Amino acid sequence: MSRRSPSKTHDARLLIFVLSTLFVTVVGVALFFRLTTNNTPGTIAQLVKLFAHVQQGTDSWEPMLKSLDYFHAHPESPIYEAKLYDTLIYSLVSLLPLAALEKLGITGDRMLRLLAWSSWLAVWFVGGISALLASRLLSRKGAKLSVASIISIFVACIFFYPLLKGYTLGNAQTFLTLGFTLLIYLWSNGREKSSGVVVAALAMVKPQYVLILLWMAVRRRRGAFWSGTIFAAVMFSISIMVFGWRNNLGYLPVLAGLSHKAQSHYANQSMFGTLNRMVFNGENLDYHPYVYTSYVPWIYYATVASSLFLACLALFYPWGKFRGTTADIANMGIVSVAASPMAWEHHYGIVFPIFVWLWFSYGCWEQRRPWLLGISFFLCGSWLSVTTFLASKPGLNLLQSYIYFGALLLMFLLYRLPRAEENGRPYAV
Repeated sequence: MSRRSPSKTHDARLLIFVLSTLFVTVVGVALFFRLTTNNTPGTIAQLVKLFAHVQQGTDSWEPMLKSLDYFHAHPESPIYEAKLYDTLIYSLVSLLPLAALEKLGITGDRMLRLLAWSSWLAVWFVGGISALLASRLLSRKGAKLSVASIISIFVACIFFYPLLKGYTLGNAQTFLTLGFTLLIYLWSNGREKSSGVVVAALAMVKPQYVLILLWMAVRRRRGAFWSGTIFAAVMFSISIMVFGWRNNLGYLPVLAGLSHKAQSHYANQSMFGTLNRMVFNGENLDYHPYVYTSYVPWIYYATVASSLFLACLALFYPWGKFRGTTADIANMGIVSVAASPMAWEHHYGIVFPIFVWLWFSYGCWEQRRPWLLGISFFLCGSWLSVTTFLASKPGLNLLQSYIYFGALLLMFLLYRLPRAEENGRPYAV
């Protein structure tokens, strides 16, 4: 397929798609519940209202801040054994910024307000860095980022369900999504050492991102790998000085426990959650922090097998000249989430910059309509609360995992890029 003129990128097509997606997820979902006389479990509009008023919960902040309070009150006691509202599942390195703020006298409601505003700004920064990424990608082919595309990026970002969900929960994932967006921008611009530092910072909150450091080692990106490794070593050394060896080592049993237990709530968009919901093992619509599914051997082994398959495919797939590119590292990022037994909806916020990269690198030049890319974005970025009515339907409740399947479809599109270029269709997404 011949490359289109740089002046004819499909800006209008993108804007129409974004607005149509919003119409379906806001008006369409609300209309469905009205016509069926059912009470709606929620729509994206409700989350946008909370975002507009800078209001959020304390999903991450409460266990993190209470862990610090516990440490101050019981410096000799293991932090991870503290009886809190919810258990701390992050490494103690993640507490260092909060500990530094406390040293500056920022505590209590002031701390929560600062976290709310900073994570609110983080959402906007995701849109801003994505727009800058799009501008850089287009400029390489002699095109400019149009006003229509800028509007599309920011509207899609603000209404992107996983990102918005993470913000309204008050979850640290909002900052991780910002970090991953920065990673995609840096890697696409050849800033590999800086990228390694960003990955290490992500992994110090969510250990599954260590897979990206492993990917860097396998791809022989030594600068990226060693910069990330050194940064992690420095940060863990500081954490040891602040919290001590015992507390930091206490995170290892937490990790071991998380690998053997998870929840089947519909928000867990993973193979583990999908299989347990299919056999009605554990909670689906209700959620309780300490309620885990009963152990089912075949589900556990199926989850492990699927995770190993995704990880090995991402590490060893023969990408050809795409090996080590932005498509490659983006795919590894998706695997870092999707291969986990506990992949909540908001964890998939990281796919937003991947969609931006894929569209402005390939999709906007495609003469044919990229339907698969559109379907993947719709599944990953929408709140399809209507699927909650399928919870009790054998087989059909598989559709509750629509974000998970949308992410797998996005991986397929990334894997298809090398084959498309071999067949002379470099922009087929």
